[in-house]
Amino acid sequence: MIDSDIPFKGLLSIILRSHRVFVARELSHLKLTDAQVACLFRIHRQPGITQDELSWFFQVDKGTIARIIRRLEERGLIIKKQDPQNRRRYRLNLTDQGEELIPLIGEVEDRWTDLLFENLTQEEQDELMRMCRRLAEGAMKIRGVEDD
Repeated sequence: MIDSDIPFKGLLSIILRSHRVFVARELSHLKLTDAQVACLFRIHRQPGITQDELSWFFQVDKGTIARIIRRLEERGLIIKKQDPQNRRRYRLNLTDQGEELIPLIGEVEDRWTDLLFENLTQEEQDELMRMCRRLAEGAMKIRGVEDD
């Protein structure tokens, strides 16, 4: 049983760390890090995103993103194309091989959600998701992000 005096941030941390462990275990055969999975999903969701935009979105330094992108590119999961408007900038897209991983990763994410929510009624799940969306929107507004 979780202590009742753990603050909200601590509870979120427990859930997120547990998620990382679950995903890492379920996708261990792919040999992808949590950060690589996150970047693949972001590039899938926003084709043509730049490394700078990824860096800003995830709030990590440009060097970290550059290393992640280099490894994904070496594995043939993404491709970098020079931006015709700014030759110093590169647009990122998933390769066919990268796109093939999205449904597999999505299945693992769905399984995590099913397991996490298994002790909640459908009404509780729906209400929790509504509240979390509102909290996420508020957090993004605080951070200065207009839209996910």
